[in-house]
Amino acid sequence: MAYEDPEKDTIAASECIRQGTDSSKSGDDDDLNLVRHGTWDGDEDPANPQNWPSSKKNSVVFMVSFLASISPLASTMTAPALPAIAKDLNISSTPELQFTLSIYVLGYAIGPLFLAPLSEIYGRVWVSQLSNLWFMIFNLLCGFATSTPQLLVFRFLAGLGSSTTLSVGAGVLGDCYHPGNMGSAAALYSVLPIIGPVVGPIVGGFVTQNTTWRWIFWAISIWDAMIQIIACFVLQETYKPIILRQKNKQLQKASGSEHDVSQNPPSIYVLLRRFVGRPLHLLGTQSLVQALALYLGFLNGVCYIVETTFPTLWTKRYGQLASIGSLHYIALGIGAIVGAQVCSSANDHIYRALSARNGGKGSPDFRLPTMLLGAILAPIGLFWYGWSAEKRLHWIMPDIGGAIYYAGFMMGLINVHMYVIDTYGINSASAMAAVSLVQSLFGAMFPLFGANLYTALGYGWGNSVMGFISIGLGLPALALLWVFGARLRKENK
Repeated sequence: MAYEDPEKDTIAASECIRQGTDSSKSGDDDDLNLVRHGTWDGDEDPANPQNWPSSKKNSVVFMVSFLASISPLASTMTAPALPAIAKDLNISSTPELQFTLSIYVLGYAIGPLFLAPLSEIYGRVWVSQLSNLWFMIFNLLCGFATSTPQLLVFRFLAGLGSSTTLSVGAGVLGDCYHPGNMGSAAALYSVLPIIGPVVGPIVGGFVTQNTTWRWIFWAISIWDAMIQIIACFVLQETYKPIILRQKNKQLQKASGSEHDVSQNPPSIYVLLRRFVGRPLHLLGTQSLVQALALYLGFLNGVCYIVETTFPTLWTKRYGQLASIGSLHYIALGIGAIVGAQVCSSANDHIYRALSARNGGKGSPDFRLPTMLLGAILAPIGLFWYGWSAEKRLHWIMPDIGGAIYYAGFMMGLINVHMYVIDTYGINSASAMAAVSLVQSLFGAMFPLFGANLYTALGYGWGNSVMGFISIGLGLPALALLWVFGARLRKENK
């Protein structure tokens, strides 16, 4: 599918439906024929989400951002409570204790494979709301767990439910914004998911110190319930085939036609083959997805190592109280927020400038210059953070290094998301699910050896090794995408 006009295949599919064409012959996106939809009433059709007023689009994106902030909040909020959980549930093994944290991310990896593609059948709203409700229930049950197996099962199931909103959120951005102004929208969308992992450990530290670790899960579920209620009134459907199908039904009803314009729901076999299997198919066949997923997965895994070992750095190496040590997460948040905002605003400017030089034609490759800045900042931050912590310099120095790394990570994250949206258009939720699978698997596995890495090599060489790997993955991948990106997109339709 051509990235320049992701709606072209949607319109072509609708024409095949109206003309009675066999869906198997309708092209690369023949699965869109599983739903009934029409076409827009011209380029200015107000029903098209890209033509909505800015206030309407921003409210939807901000609401999805709120929903997406729950998952990283729940992921990191338990980190300061791990010692209390170990004592209460009699967990003596360090890897087993770390697994209570990372198994949530494992569910986070698997969930989008099933749920993100379903958003391309039933729409963004229903999938987001129902999966978030699933998360709220099982996260609540985590607070009632009386054994390690119970906590592991409930955490995994909660991770499954919370995984959807980030993948669906990428789809919402693609639904509502043109590539040339997607950077500012990505900045708006990324604010709350960035704040979540920063606020989580701080709140978790104070909650654990003053009440019980169980209130961490209960408080998150209560907060999630409040957001769910607001979303029922604010969140609106943005997936274009669903909007077109609803619009077509209304037109048929208004014209008094008795013809049933709806099609029978797809069978379970068709869902599994055409939709649920789509992210795995993309990951197995699309070299673009593989390269972006590997790079972003590594950066995300390093983030989880830093986040899960951060409390130990401040309590054991710097002798600070756990509640005071948790405040250093603010530095990571500042770096992430600055990186996201600078990246997003620069992205729009660079994209429009390069598009103008290219005869007004955009390209996903125009995301790469800003991604390159992130690929440079990330290893610099790791070297700075590692060696300042190793030498026990003033506490501000590791904070600065962590902030630089998180700025680079956010630049990589945002640009990978926008590159995927530009390339895969209407199927971007499935493509993001494929990327999220690798990203989350790295996030789940890395914390299991992070503490041992620092024990064996120290903070200096431990972070340096990860910095060198970041350089080896990031810079060659970006160079290859810049030179061969257009050819790969053409070959990997």
